Amino acid sequence: MRNEVLKRRTMNTFLTALFNGTSRGAIFALVALGLVLVWRGSGVVNFAQMGQAMFTTYIASTLIAHGNSYWIAFLVALIAGGLLGGVVDILVMRPLHKHSGSSLNATIPIIASLGILGVLQAAAGMFWAGEERGFPTPVNSLGLSISGKVMPFTAFDLFVVGVVIIVLIATTIFFTRTGVGLAMRASALNEEVARLSGIKVHYMKVLSWMISGSASSLAGLLVTPATNLSPNTLDLILIIGFTAAVVGGLDSLPGAVIGGFALGLVISFVNVYLTPENVFLAILLTLVLVLIVRPQGIMGSKVGRRV
Repeated sequence: MRNEVLKRRTMNTFLTALFNGTSRGAIFALVALGLVLVWRGSGVVNFAQMGQAMFTTYIASTLIAHGNSYWIAFLVALIAGGLLGGVVDILVMRPLHKHSGSSLNATIPIIASLGILGVLQAAAGMFWAGEERGFPTPVNSLGLSISGKVMPFTAFDLFVVGVVIIVLIATTIFFTRTGVGLAMRASALNEEVARLSGIKVHYMKVLSWMISGSASSLAGLLVTPATNLSPNTLDLILIIGFTAAVVGGLDSLPGAVIGGFALGLVISFVNVYLTPENVFLAILLTLVLVLIVRPQGIMGSKVGRRV
């Protein structure tokens, strides 16, 4: 009897770690997807991404606080994220690419994105006084009940995982089956050849930043119910999301999802079976091991792209 109880507890602990890791991994996968989208479209690692997510989530939170429905606020945040991404490319990234030397192109936009992150955090502090606030969920956040047993997985967790799967399918179809998506890929691989083929490369870059901005906003909307919202609340998510993108391969959308879910599971199992203090060591070890075996990431291409 005692052994049976022990086995049941062990299984419950394992399922808790598995389900929590899957849910958190879905968030990391979304962040990684946004990073990969910009990298594929313009060769820039956008560290301002979660600043954009934080800012647009504050906008959604304000709309909800003024009596608007969750879904209206949700849609406005996604649109605002896309517009903000486009503005960043047009007003900051494009002039930098135009005026900087080719040897600096890989570093200056990255530094600029960190500056944009700081500006957005400061702006949120000015507009919302740095207020930490909660954020609602569109569905029940209580554990699902199956055959009278409460599972360590909520309807909101299923919603998050489902959203990530839909986004992955949609972006994959977009980049492989549509003319615009193929034009964006061509622009990322070789700008000069794309221009000679009649592709408007600048428009393709703006579009990649807009899609990434909306994906970032989506990640912010889905993660803040569990973390609360403040100007700095998404910084850690950005670090883990970037690591997930590198683990999966910076030029691979499926790789971003695999990396996100992998790190989510690693973090969850370390939290449950070891201690939270070991989480960053586990993330670092995962990154190092993957890069030793596959320097380009799990699903990254071996041939480097020209930036």
